[in-house]
Amino acid sequence: MRRKGTKPAGRSRWLLSGLCLLLGCGPSLSETVPDNVIERLPKASRRSVFQAETIVTIALDRRASVAREIQNLHRELRKTGEIMRLTDKRLDKAEGGEKGRIEQEIEVLEVKEELLERQIDHQEIALKLADYEVILARAQFELSKVKLVKKHSIKFGEDEEDFVEQVQSIQEDVNDQREVVAEDERELKQQEESFLALKKKYNMMDGEPSKGWWAQ
Repeated sequence: MRRKGTKPAGRSRWLLSGLCLLLGCGPSLSETVPDNVIERLPKASRRSVFQAETIVTIALDRRASVAREIQNLHRELRKTGEIMRLTDKRLDKAEGGEKGRIEQEIEVLEVKEELLERQIDHQEIALKLADYEVILARAQFELSKVKLVKKHSIKFGEDEEDFVEQVQSIQEDVNDQREVVAEDERELKQQEESFLALKKKYNMMDGEPSKGWWAQ
């Protein structure tokens, strides 16, 4: 058992676990309850163990949702780039007032590209948080198992306090990352508002606020 007031090489270990999760090899926890110990529980209790695993499933679903959002943003970025190329071709053929209008349209497209890249960056930060939350959910699941094992007086050489400290250590990392995500989200919102203002300005140029490539 660890000395009170100390933490394991916790932060670096959880960072490595997060990287492992991103690479698809799954998180690793230092404190786990072996399957052969769970098998010693009464059948009804074993069912409750798997029901408790729902917290892990929910965390994995959240992570999958963030990953899908990143994919969607990348698709939108590619689409915007294609629209940009087509708009450049229109600019080459345009004359007079139409040329100025297309130049303004290109400016909006450029700002949108920057915003999409920024949104991708934000979602990647959110994905890191989701990774931490998956590890936290797994740690909480292991703690619920050890409590159940203790309830049935089954010994396997591990201390429940170690499982509690494991959850607390990961929770600290989760809390830190949530602050990072929240701060980044506030900064992103300012950039989104700037883009919306620019888009509105362009829409009002010819009095047709509902038209444009963004109305598709």
